[in-house]
Amino acid sequence: MKAQLTAIARRRAALVAQSAAQRAELRQCVQPWQTPIAFVDIGLSLARRVRAHPLALVIGVLLLFRSGSSRWGVLAGRFWTGWQIFQSLHDRRSQPRD
Repeated sequence: MKAQLTAIARRRAALVAQSAAQRAELRQCVQPWQTPIAFVDIGLSLARRVRAHPLALVIGVLLLFRSGSSRWGVLAGRFWTGWQIFQSLHDRRSQPRD
């Protein structure tokens, strides 16, 4: 019985070492993707907030339109157009087909 427990303990130690090596290898493979994934995560978080509070988005866009800077106005206009296209496509996709 003691021999079996010793064999199990050795096997467990080998598996723990193997999993640690695999985690380190995976960490090295994933490391270059951390920044792009974080950027996408921030974008998704922002999209969720905008979706939860659309009135805040409208107010922000209107404030940008009212600002004197033409660059911000153009950017806000493009964003607003994109938002309208997105909403149109989303509404069209959610409607059942006949």
